Amino acid sequence: MPASNGDGLTLYQRDLDPGLFERVQSWQSRRDLSGLLERLRGQMQRRPFMDAWVEAVVADRLDRMGCELAIEVPTPGGRTCDLRVRRDGIEFYVHIKRLHAGRRTRRIRISPRLRVLEGIERPWLVRVRWAEGLSDADMQELVVRCSEFLHQARIGDELTVRSENGRELGGIRVIAPWEGRTVSLAIGLPEGFQERGERIRRLMERASRQFMPKSDNLILVATPYADDIADFDTALLGSNVERWDPTQPPGQRMNWGRADDGFWKGGSRDSSRFMGWFRFRPNADELRCTLRFRDSTRPALRSLLLACFTPDGEPD
Repeated sequence: MPASNGDGLTLYQRDLDPGLFERVQSWQSRRDLSGLLERLRGQMQRRPFMDAWVEAVVADRLDRMGCELAIEVPTPGGRTCDLRVRRDGIEFYVHIKRLHAGRRTRRIRISPRLRVLEGIERPWLVRVRWAEGLSDADMQELVVRCSEFLHQARIGDELTVRSENGRELGGIRVIAPWEGRTVSLAIGLPEGFQERGERIRRLMERASRQFMPKSDNLILVATPYADDIADFDTALLGSNVERWDPTQPPGQRMNWGRADDGFWKGGSRDSSRFMGWFRFRPNADELRCTLRFRDSTRPALRSLLLACFTPDGEPD
């Protein structure tokens, strides 16, 4: 049945990948997926439409991988699971949560002065933010102060830079180690460095309350930016910290670890064994997930998840 002028898919079609759009349109005759198609057609506001579209992205991938699907499956507690998935005698439930873009949807002019920080020899992923409308002199002051800070900072340290009259110029935070020799910059949010990780953590909490009891449940978190993977890992595994271990040889006594503030901390939320993250772009026909496994249990399900959600069948 063709879409009408009041159809959400028609309204947002230009924002969507054409190939995926056509496949979703073909769900009209599918008893298992037609309900998701109708939900997309009925959403005229952008945010709920994109919340439904990210579910369509996941459902499309699983469908093409030969899985048997059911949508909006009720739980005994009165909630619903986004998807029930069956293949090769294996069953699991998927809970998809999308982190909205926030303020970074606008175009940001990045000062070339900030590139100086990328030459500092520290193997760190660093997030930097700055106030709108900074003069060139203010930006220079921010860069100088951040550079001084990075030469003596540790993982997890944060600095807020203010001018002489107390105006906040910006800030910097050392997020995590990375494989490079020098600093790698990520652009932070004006609201502060902690917010995105905390929001992702809340999405995980919400998803866990929708679990199907006595079943395997996978949470997938979709976010709009590539560097959100650092916030995802912080929310799941805990904040990055440096630990001093005097039992190690000289030069190896300072190591990186995780604080006890992650979603998977200790033995909490034992029913959550699998977690995934992917970058959501509505105009891209791709789904590359980073999967995290709490332990080595359920090897058959692990293999199936890798086959379905990672292009090479291997974890990132």
